[in-house]
Amino acid sequence: MTARIIGLSLAAMVVMATPVRASETHGQDPGGTTRPVQEGWRVTVGAGAIHAPSYEGDDDYRLSVLPNIQLAYGERFFASVQGGVGYRVIHQPSWRAGPILKVQFAREEDGDQPLAVTGEDSTDLLGLGDVDASAELGGFLEYDIGALTLGLEARQAVSGHEGFVAGLSARWSGRAQMLGRNVIWAAGPRVRFVDDSYNAAYFGVTAAQALASGLGAYQATGGLHSYGVSTNLIMPLTSDGRWAAVLIGSYDRLEGDAAASPLVQQRGDASQAGIGLFVSRQF
Repeated sequence: MTARIIGLSLAAMVVMATPVRASETHGQDPGGTTRPVQEGWRVTVGAGAIHAPSYEGDDDYRLSVLPNIQLAYGERFFASVQGGVGYRVIHQPSWRAGPILKVQFAREEDGDQPLAVTGEDSTDLLGLGDVDASAELGGFLEYDIGALTLGLEARQAVSGHEGFVAGLSARWSGRAQMLGRNVIWAAGPRVRFVDDSYNAAYFGVTAAQALASGLGAYQATGGLHSYGVSTNLIMPLTSDGRWAAVLIGSYDRLEGDAAASPLVQQRGDASQAGIGLFVSRQF
């Protein structure tokens, strides 16, 4: 499974329901209602499974079992392997902004995926070489308009693909009753832009790689990379909200030079979907 799909999917789980404490102040809940503001350290530990393409642009899907470990302090600091490390320097009722660090894990040309429990390692990438893990540094901005949250995030990789990545998103969120539980839901569209370095690393084919892989040589440049939609549904499993189940889903369509790459055209698919279910416990 691609590290990007894992990261985008599990990042949505940061909004998991949390228990109310008498010492907490108040902020805004999904839908714009008053909610308790979390204070102090929180640790969330869990696991689940996700069904998604083997790599970004693949047409074969695998089921992988993944851990989910998150740290948070108050409503400003947050950290997880998949969602990155960030700090809300600005945290106002309607908008938030701050720095963020994300890691995009390496793409191995041998298709090795130690957490996959179905399918076989893909041979599509043989001859294209590995793409090392990428540390991406940047910032984010979120602005609330009632139940709608508009988001902007931009990051520059300092290793690995060494490219620039930016994304715009809109997310509607709210609460609903389901099976006697107060369920939190969120859904909305997103669009992603990348530069030449990013697309060259993942979708370009050099002359040497063409000879080794059997694909035609291809120079991939940046621009609009993908557009799609994501959704998540969070259901508390206990009355205090410490145990919760999270259902996530996403669909993205590759565009531009990524979609036109011979890797996608001959061995993959521009349509990328994912679905997963996780259960976690907050301490």
